[in-house]
Amino acid sequence: MYAQGGIAAAIGQNDDIEKHYADTMAAGAGLCDPAAVRTLVKEGPAEIDRLLRWGADFEKDGNILLLSREGGHSLPRIVHGNGGLTGKVVVDALLARLRASANVSIVPFTFFRNLIVNGDRVAGIQFEHNGRAGNCYAKATLLATGGGAQVYRESTNPETATGDGLAAAYRAGAELRDMEFVQFHPTVLSLAGAPRFLLTEALRGEGARIVNERGERFVDELLTRDEVSRAVFRQLTARADAKVFLDMTHLRFEILQKKFRHVYATCLRYGLDITHDRIPITPAAHYFMGGVRTDLNGCTYIGGLYAAGEVASTGVHGANRLASNSLLEALVFGARTATAMLEEKFSTTRSVSQAVKAPLPAGSAEQIREITWRYAGIVRSADGLKTGLKLLSNINGNQNLLTVSRVIHECALAREESRGAHYREDFAEPSSSALHSYISKDTSAVLR
Repeated sequence: MYAQGGIAAAIGQNDDIEKHYADTMAAGAGLCDPAAVRTLVKEGPAEIDRLLRWGADFEKDGNILLLSREGGHSLPRIVHGNGGLTGKVVVDALLARLRASANVSIVPFTFFRNLIVNGDRVAGIQFEHNGRAGNCYAKATLLATGGGAQVYRESTNPETATGDGLAAAYRAGAELRDMEFVQFHPTVLSLAGAPRFLLTEALRGEGARIVNERGERFVDELLTRDEVSRAVFRQLTARADAKVFLDMTHLRFEILQKKFRHVYATCLRYGLDITHDRIPITPAAHYFMGGVRTDLNGCTYIGGLYAAGEVASTGVHGANRLASNSLLEALVFGARTATAMLEEKFSTTRSVSQAVKAPLPAGSAEQIREITWRYAGIVRSADGLKTGLKLLSNINGNQNLLTVSRVIHECALAREESRGAHYREDFAEPSSSALHSYISKDTSAVLR
């Protein structure tokens, strides 16, 4: 529900699924699974139609959906929630449907502790709610826990995005794929006393400029996010006092105040008027392209365990996610996964409560975030990654953050090339072979 960005789908008059397919494959830098991308772009328009039928409040001109363009897309195809809060619009529509289902129980503010493994199957989850722990058993369990960008010092994600699902799947024996590919969003509010608030890419689609202190543009704002992030990073690290800004002051007032009213209101809350002020920015960790390896139906290759959304590696994003394909992936593959889960035949016992457990140790989280940002961030090297791993080995802190950080370091070290969102200054060019990385609790990171 935090997603400001939109949903990409080939629904425009001059668009088609072949164009969306081509743009997605190009952004993925040789590592997209063609079958997964084909599934995404083919089934995406129907998911937009379904949300509209369920009352999703998307931006329209009369009865016509308004479409915008974002980086990496060859033409406008991005649907936005009214006011820019697309994720919230989607969640509101889905929750309304869900709450109308008598056979569904929703237990909010519940912490997912771990997966329950019975032999070679996942049989459910351990959880904590209102200070009490319990088990919930099921014939099919879906991880929809999102990513783990809070493992970085600079992050657009909410505080809960600590990679709990990724770490639990790893402990259960699932295979993680392409964990080195972390997307950094290039335009995030960087102001003392303010959260790292994401300034949606749609602003650049409308013409917002990225400039230095002298007001000079130094990058094409509609390049892919990894290219823009590296350009901003280089500007910021060139001098200790360097600053970079997003400049929207030349755009029409009504566009900024109405179409981007959430951005407008949030910046105003921290003393910045985007119609008059340039906004200081930094890149920040935003999205995990890698995750728990699945097939096209969300199966993780461990019996009873499925994954969908950012926690999953479906093969859609490759080495670099195309803007606004993430919500579409969650919709398309979430629906496919639900269908597959209904077909599970394995029976299991009902939920049984158990005694209170101590919470996971939370110490040293800031150390982990600083290490990951410094050594496995936007620009990497073998020396830095080895240093990061050594420092992590001396920390006894949050086990989920530690696991995710270590896996990112190990996969990034194994990939001796630069590709998509993964940039190695000691291997600045892509290799001739486009290979995926794989890691599990029983195997070291390998490319194959």
